Amino acid sequence: MNDFIAVIEDMIQLFQELIHIEQSKLEAAAKNRITHVEECMNQEQAAILKLRGLDKKRETCQEQLGYKNDTFQQILLKTSGAEHNQLKQLFDSLTYEVRLFQETNESARSMIEINLHMINKELNNSQKVKTKDKAKWEGLL
Repeated sequence: MNDFIAVIEDMIQLFQELIHIEQSKLEAAAKNRITHVEECMNQEQAAILKLRGLDKKRETCQEQLGYKNDTFQQILLKTSGAEHNQLKQLFDSLTYEVRLFQETNESARSMIEINLHMINKELNNSQKVKTKDKAKWEGLL
């Protein structure tokens, strides 16, 4: 059980790191700091790989404990006492961190999409001006 608890604690910590990365990405996107957004995305990719490893470890621990394919709620139904209370607290913390990450990630994604839309709009406008200027000059040459 100690290994399982350690994995859940590691997952909570990793989601806290991911939230920090997403918040940095959101701030960078709001300030149009593209290089910083890219750095954040690289950090995010590394963290996601780490998360995949932790999730596999969690699955292994759950299987060893006889909780293969059980949800956290199902695990709580099968535990009692101090173990139950500790797991409930950890599961609640993990759920909170995951939701906060999802919200922050969605905000960052929306900000980046808005910025891309604005860039595309500017590119289209500059293309129209170039086409107009080109037509104007071609008539004079």
